Amino acid sequence: MALAHNGILRGLNAIYLQAAHIPRGDSSAVQDFLIYCQCWCESMHHHHDAEEQSFFPSIEQISGVPGIMERNVEQHRAFTPGFDRFYEYSRTCLPRDYDGGQLKSLIEGFAEPLTRHLSNEVETLRALDVYDGERIRQAYKRLEKILMATDNRRIAPLVFGTADRTFEGGMHDFPAVPFFVPFIIHYWFGREHRGAWRFNPCTMWRDPRELAFRQRMS
Repeated sequence: MALAHNGILRGLNAIYLQAAHIPRGDSSAVQDFLIYCQCWCESMHHHHDAEEQSFFPSIEQISGVPGIMERNVEQHRAFTPGFDRFYEYSRTCLPRDYDGGQLKSLIEGFAEPLTRHLSNEVETLRALDVYDGERIRQAYKRLEKILMATDNRRIAPLVFGTADRTFEGGMHDFPAVPFFVPFIIHYWFGREHRGAWRFNPCTMWRDPRELAFRQRMS
């Protein structure tokens, strides 16, 4: 779960750091960036819906503790209003009206409760080691399967493009897929919104790279 959360934060950081540097006169770049923001939001929706509808109920059943994951659900609700405003902006803003400062301000409206939640949720899951570990692992595998059953044209390129395979010395293989999958995502599924993936902080092969639009330090 920590690796998935890291990807969420990398994507949000990439948006925040590039928002003010998208040339407003380049309507194509602005439109691609807004699509990138939309895809990040859709990925977030998919992730948290899967948790609440499948994973959390499974954990409650395994632990036998009613409401054991309720704190996490409440944290979802805490950042939802600000998150929804950001998503609405990304969906309705016309390229000619784009304002990078406003977009950054919208992110600041939900970033703190979101990052706190992503950190706390990992600690909550670690505390589950007192319960049936095998059943919890199976529940998490079911969650992963649901998360992988996603929009391959809008979310999969984002997930792979925000996964850093060099993290912690490259000890993690995330997402764990056959070697040819990044090729399929890059050359096939990524075609429809090709311009949006330039804002990813990593390649589809999960190698970190410089952000496409970021103020260079002199």
